Formats: sequence, C-alpha cells, structure tokens
Amino acid sequence: MPSLKKIAVVGVGLIGASLAAAFKKYLGNVKVLAVDQDAEVIKKAEKLEIIDRGYTEIAANLNEAEVVFIAVPVAKIGTVVKELADDSLKNQLIVDAGSTKKAVMLEAREFLKNTSQRFIGGHPMAGSHKSGIDWHQADLFVDAPFILTPVIENPAGKDLNHNQSEAEFLSSLSSGEKEDLEILKDIVEKIGAKSYLMSAESHDRRTAFVSHLPHLLSSGLVNLIAQQQNRSNFLELAGSGFADMTRIAGGSAELWQDIILSNRENIVKALTEYQEILEEIKITLESDEQQGLYTFLARAAEIKEN
Repeated sequence: MPSLKKIAVVGVGLIGASLAAAFKKYLGNVKVLAVDQDAEVIKKAEKLEIIDRGYTEIAANLNEAEVVFIAVPVAKIGTVVKELADDSLKNQLIVDAGSTKKAVMLEAREFLKNTSQRFIGGHPMAGSHKSGIDWHQADLFVDAPFILTPVIENPAGKDLNHNQSEAEFLSSLSSGEKEDLEILKDIVEKIGAKSYLMSAESHDRRTAFVSHLPHLLSSGLVNLIAQQQNRSNFLELAGSGFADMTRIAGGSAELWQDIILSNRENIVKALTEYQEILEEIKITLESDEQQGLYTFLARAAEIKEN
C-alpha cells in the first residue's frame, strides 16, 4: 500500500477539524491541507496546528493531496465534488463524511465520470450536538464505526451481514476499487475507528432507524413539552432521562434538515413502523393490559442489555 504524503479536508467544522486533528496525531508525517470558506476558521486551525496549510477556496490548492475528505453539510457535498473535478487533473481519491450516502454518490458519479478521480462514500458515526472547530477532538473517532460505501447497490442484492462475508462483498469490485478501500480502511483504523463496508442503499436504510429517526423523536419530545402550558413546571422536574432523550435535539436545524430530506423515503418507513409500535402500546394502556405492558418493557430491557 503506498504511503500517503498529503491528505486534505474540505470543511473545518466539528467533523472536519476532528479528522484533521486525528490525521496529525495518528498518521505520522502526512501533511494535512484544508479548505474552509471562513478565513478565521483556517487561521484557527493553523494556530492549533491541526493542519499544515489552509485555504478559503479549492481552486488548484488540493491537487497534491492523494486523498480528500469532504466534511460539509450533505446538501453541499455535490458542489464540492464538482469543484474538485473542475480544478484537478490528478488521480485522486475522494471520500465524504455525510450522514446519507445514495444521493451523494449518485451526484459524485455524475461529476467525476470524465475524470481520473475516484469517490467512495464515508460516514463516521461520531459527533456531537455541538458544531464548529472549537469542539473538535482528535480522538472523536476512537472505537466509533466508520462506514465506507464503495457501491450504491450491493451487487449480491443483499446486505453485508453475518450471512455474507466481507470477502464476498469485495469479490465484485475491481482491483483498483479494492486498493482504494484498503487505503481508506488503513486511515480509518489508524485514527482509532472501526471500518464497516456496505452499499449506500444499505447504509441509508440502517441509519434511518439508528440515527435519523432518533433525532426526529428527540426533537418531537422537545416540541411536545414546549406546547404545554407552564412548561417550566415540567422542565424543573426533568432528570437525566429527559436530558439523554433530548440532547441531540440541540443539533443544527439546517444540517439535520438536509440529512433528513436526503433520506426521507427510508425515514418515512421507519416512522411508520414506530407509529405502529406507539399505537400498540397506546391500545395496551387504554385496555389496562398489565401483562402486555410488562412484556413490552421487559423485551426492550432484555434487548438493550444484550
């Protein structure tokens, strides 16, 4: 595997700054370049020494980077890919860090079809409801899943899971695609994360349940309390459970709007299934079915414990 000399990050917010810091900490002598439209953010990143050189525009500034990580809101990833394609003639590997994958990869495929650049979808399952460079952490990705999506649809027509080994998944890829994946897996694992391979469609279906639906539920609970008269009377009784349930509702509305809209079909399915569960428990309570309530709670507790 070739050793990397320069790696770049586009977007120096929480995730981008944390990636840059992790690269500086764990990738040895690799030079880290960065682009952010905010000149003050670039100055801060250079002062913190989490990047070696920063710019406020892509232009040809990232041509020497062998790998470019895009860490901007989902709706803006395509624009960045197009800029990279327009301003580079280099054989370059591009990976994003967005929370949805299919729409992003379809755009990337279109913009890069006449270039020698390659694109693999990426999604580090780490972060915070806080945003911006001031909250970055070099160890943000330690022990966190880092999903890599080299294909939009699984060629085998099924998810990569316990019934399909990674070797089977990789067998349908070209030697160049496998080499690119090995480069990214090496980077991901060196910064402490755990790499997972799957198709973009599989990623979007799964994250609808474990990431996007929870955010909507958290926001829904906050909005429900806000609708109550004398809501301060409710909040003064709130403990750690309420804090845990509502923490992620404090995330950027602009960021989450883009994420949710780009995966709306899968999220609607998840919401529909969740509504069915809520309706079932509502009927159980209305009927005063104690055993049904106990079974519902006990099953969830056992699953959570395991």
